[in-house]
Amino acid sequence: MLRIILLLTLLVFTPTHAPANERLSVVELFTSQGCSSCPPADAFLGKLAKRPDVLALAYHVDYWDYIGWEDVHAKAAFSDRQRDYAKKFNLRYVYTPQMIVNGTYQSSGNKQHAVIGSIKNDLSSSKGLEVSHNGTVLNITGSDHNDTISIYHVRYLKEVTTEVRRGENRGKTLTDYHIVTSLKKLGNWQGGSQSLPLGAVNKEENEDQAIFLQRQSDMKILTAIKL
Repeated sequence: MLRIILLLTLLVFTPTHAPANERLSVVELFTSQGCSSCPPADAFLGKLAKRPDVLALAYHVDYWDYIGWEDVHAKAAFSDRQRDYAKKFNLRYVYTPQMIVNGTYQSSGNKQHAVIGSIKNDLSSSKGLEVSHNGTVLNITGSDHNDTISIYHVRYLKEVTTEVRRGENRGKTLTDYHIVTSLKKLGNWQGGSQSLPLGAVNKEENEDQAIFLQRQSDMKILTAIKL
């Protein structure tokens, strides 16, 4: 048993290198500073964020704000995004912490072994799809198809520490990672070659940015790049 635990630990926390042209796995965490079950999942996402083959994103939701602490990073739009996932997965409710991998798998963010096992799952469907960024222009190339693919630009803070004074985590100092501050839809891609002007990528202090493509019909994330 100890050997298995050590092996799984190495799989998560040992830095790996994504092979050329292989897409990133996108891990989305829905979390809240007002949720007492969330800090372990936040820390887990922070460790996943160190993997070069993973784009880790934390969306702070606002539906727990009423219980005593208003999450300083929460946005209603992120709660709405989670509700869209709930419909996809036929869930009767939303919850935190929830992790979603590549838009195809969901589980509690505290079930680390399950999340690890789902990373890199079902990558074959994105073969032949290439996304690149030359500094000011986003280039997308792939085969023609009948699906509509949304192109998203995401901005996120690398790491922020907050002293929580009320609510379930009262008195704790929480560290959150890869906190999404903006999720903007740039347009749609429906196959073939397409170029989108992005302008220069200007990053604020403590900020990173990324692009990901998500199929509208089933919310599957097909590919992602870090800018």
